[in-house]
Parts: sequence; C-alpha cells; structure tokens
Amino acid sequence: MLYFLTGITASGKSSVAHQIAIERNIPILSLDSMAVYKGLDILSAKPNDVMQAQVKYLGINIADPDQNFSVVDYLNYLLDIDFPKMTYEMDIIAVGGTGLYFSSMIKNYEFRPTDPTIRAELEQLNYGQLMKFHEIYKIELPSVELNKRRLIRNIESSLLQDSKYVFPKLNIPNNSVGIFWTNPDYKLNIQKRTSEMIENGLAEELSLLNNPSKTILQAIGMNIDTDIESNINQKSYKLAKKQITWFKKENSLTPFTTNDANFIKNKMIELMDE
Repeated sequence: MLYFLTGITASGKSSVAHQIAIERNIPILSLDSMAVYKGLDILSAKPNDVMQAQVKYLGINIADPDQNFSVVDYLNYLLDIDFPKMTYEMDIIAVGGTGLYFSSMIKNYEFRPTDPTIRAELEQLNYGQLMKFHEIYKIELPSVELNKRRLIRNIESSLLQDSKYVFPKLNIPNNSVGIFWTNPDYKLNIQKRTSEMIENGLAEELSLLNNPSKTILQAIGMNIDTDIESNINQKSYKLAKKQITWFKKENSLTPFTTNDANFIKNKMIELMDE
C-alpha cells in the first residue's frame, strides 16, 4: 500500500520517511520535481549516497539536466517501472512537496500527452507564426493571456486531442492517504539548509550544469547573481506558503502543525498499521 508524507519545504519530512523506511525495509518514492534531475544533488537536497544505500529510492536521478520534465513525464516514469502494481505488492512511502505530483497520482488525472517532435518544430516559430498556425488550421485560441508557450501547448493539445492519458488506480488507504506536515520552524530550517548547501558546494554544482532545461531554470537557486543565500531563503519562504495553499485543498491528507518530528513519525506509523 502507498502512504504519503507531504509537507512544506524544510519541514524534516524526508528524514522521518527515511527512518521509517529503514525500520520497515520499504522503498521511498520522491515527490520532488527537482530531485528527478541528475547532478542536482545539493540544490534538491537529495538523499546522499549513504541514505541511498540504506533505502531504495524511486523518482530520483531519472532525467538529464537539459531535459524539460513535466508531471506527464513523471507519471510515464511510474508506469515504466510498474509502480501502480508495486503498491499492491508492498508498502511504499511517497515523500515530498510537489503538489501536482501528489494530486495527479491519487486523482487519476487525465492528460493529453506531449510529442517532443511536434514541440521542437513549433518552438522554431515566432509568436506571429504561431498565431497564423491557429488561423490556418482553425484552432480555437485559449481564453487566457496569450504567450508563445501557451500557443505551442494549445496547438499540441489540438493535434493530440484524441489521445488521452489516465493514470491507473493505486492501492492507497480509503480514508486518509497520509500526512501534510507544517513545521512552524520552517524559516529557521530553510536558513540552516541554505547555509549548508552553500558550504557543500552549491555554486560549483550549478556551474557544472550544461544547457540546463527551462524546468531547472525555474528552480530556487537558479538565475541569482548576488546575495545567493538571502535570495534562496526568500524564495523558499514563498514556496512554503504556496505548498500550504495547495495541500490545504487535499482532504485526503491529515494536516499537522508541529516541530516534533517524532510525533509525525508516530502518526505515520499509526496510519500504516491501521
């Protein structure tokens, strides 16, 4: 069965999940949109080599840094490893704070797939040419503020409208599927984590990235020229607030606000033992 330990950034959820996984000899699925990337070990606060030797981690190091990696790519990865079937064969903890990954897994989201070949060709066109494409092929424009990215996605959706992607049902608890943890000390934890990242060589790690994808360029810590530590902290605070807003809507998760990691660990164990 699959259980979720979600929470705001720097809550301590990864450490709690790791402890439980060791004690129960079960794997962990990462719900982190940056941990999927190879070479982003420090920036994504990925489990280190020792931790990966202790516990089997899924969902990390599965994409190259120059690859745009979407939630559809994540779900495709889960299908490739036969993850839905795994949830019926063993206990698994999913841990992380990427809300869209969580929601898409438990709500059997329906997506239209993307086609890398089509997208590559469309990206060669400018805004005016994309508008002309809509006119020639009688594609209805989306009712939102238009930009090149939205025009490309709209054309893709039109061309692939007969294709549907529905994620299979997972083996999850009927009531609460897990926990959403808000640690009131998150700002102090963020500051400590950022400082450790910089000490551990964050700048060097980022300098080694060759042609990073648009997805990576949106990550906290990227495109910062001055006062890296302060910038990362401020952006992390904002991320935490966004995560609270997102997960507050998820009635399938039991929310807890505490700085007691042992309390969260015990609550997870209670859920898994029901």
